[in-house]
Amino acid sequence: MGLFNWRKAGAKTSEELPESSVVAEYEAEAMEGDTQAEVASGVCSVQYVPQDSQEVDANIEGLLDAGSLWLPVVPDAQMQFTPDPRDATKSLAVVYILQGSALQLQVFAAPKNKGLWEQVRLDMRTSIAAQGGSSVEVGGPLGKELAAQLPLPDSGLLAPHRFLGVDGPRWLLRISIYGRAATDTQRAAELLEILGQVVVHRGEEPYMPKDLLPLHIQ
Repeated sequence: MGLFNWRKAGAKTSEELPESSVVAEYEAEAMEGDTQAEVASGVCSVQYVPQDSQEVDANIEGLLDAGSLWLPVVPDAQMQFTPDPRDATKSLAVVYILQGSALQLQVFAAPKNKGLWEQVRLDMRTSIAAQGGSSVEVGGPLGKELAAQLPLPDSGLLAPHRFLGVDGPRWLLRISIYGRAATDTQRAAELLEILGQVVVHRGEEPYMPKDLLPLHIQ
């Protein structure tokens, strides 16, 4: 899975997010389908927008408090946390896996007066090309996104991915869709419905822009 180098909170250097074997299996399954399918825009009829913790009731009953993200437990979906190799008490991302498709969520610190998604897309396109993949900017249910083909490790094959972003108050939520949903808009819509239940908790701690906000399991 093509994941990109971002600074973790408090870290001076960045490292590539590790990939689980389960996710790799789903990406391999996706190669059996049409990896050249285009991502349609405007196919989603609802707003898949996460909420900010300052805009919701402090009572988050029914959500898993994972630090910077408060997460719904989705029936039939498997939830995985990618551990931080430098700190076993923290995670680098959360991934929902549902019927051969995956939705990965990461939240980054952002400036008070400026969103990051436009610049991050440009950075990601450079990173994708450096890895031997390709990407194109397209319209989607959350605005501009990237439709990408990323190299699978040690295989020489390319797997489709979609990358979406939501600029919030002092945060950026980066969303990755891969597996079958990367080329199936109906499956993608089912995953994106999860976003409407997600709450981003930025907190008041100081972070540099693009620092990965900490995730952990209570």
